[in-house]
Amino acid sequence: MFDQTRSEILDGLLIGDGSIPRNQNLFYFGQRKDSREYVEFVAKQLGIPVSRVQDRARKPDSRTGRVYHCSELRTFSDPYFARQRERWYRDGRKVVPGDLRISRPLLLHWFLCDGSCSVNRGGAQMVLCTDSFGKEEVLSLQAMLKTVGIECRPVGRRLRVRQKSIARFYEYVGPCPVKCLAYKWVPEENRVSRQTDLTPHYAEIRSLYRDDGWSCEAIARKYGTNYFSIRYVLKKLLGAGFGKNPAAETTCREGVVAPSETARRAPARCG
Repeated sequence: MFDQTRSEILDGLLIGDGSIPRNQNLFYFGQRKDSREYVEFVAKQLGIPVSRVQDRARKPDSRTGRVYHCSELRTFSDPYFARQRERWYRDGRKVVPGDLRISRPLLLHWFLCDGSCSVNRGGAQMVLCTDSFGKEEVLSLQAMLKTVGIECRPVGRRLRVRQKSIARFYEYVGPCPVKCLAYKWVPEENRVSRQTDLTPHYAEIRSLYRDDGWSCEAIARKYGTNYFSIRYVLKKLLGAGFGKNPAAETTCREGVVAPSETARRAPARCG
């Protein structure tokens, strides 16, 4: 029933929103109702009748009180899923199997069901969710991605793909197979980093600010970057205080300083 490709698809789904319920030898996968096309695509890819995809309304969310409508796939019972549960679960907790290997189907479906990419200041920001896993497991996924030329770094409980690797990521996974999630494939012109490497200019930036009295905005214009990047450099070099600022400030990829916008929270999903 499950050849290598289908097994790799299942692995990608299990890294993300897929699950194998306790005491049930079946696979469960759910998404928002407006992503039903993708759930049906998964069923077809796994050789499961599309009739197994059903829509339902979940119980009201305990935090928001909202009722979310979902499309769900529940497979038939099969001993194969019992073996997969042994790989993917320890003491009732999902884990990253030690024998997991990167592949195009795995990464494609991980991204489709539990990844995001948006454009900020002309550049793409891509995140892969790893919230279910521990620190060492996240690091193992990071190392796995690096073997195919995709560099990323842990940010909180997730992996952020470095901007220099985003074009490689899309090259590796290929085009989006479903229209409902095509928005995750940002335009090609936004896949290449447009950030300015400020490292060679640290001393001059310090001098402009401290000795010549330039503002952060003026320094940013000189180097073709943004206020927040200059602000970070000044704080790092001088320990300068700027007071409370509502915008989230972070360091970006190596040698490049560029804070990101506050991360957009993904809409609630089933699973």
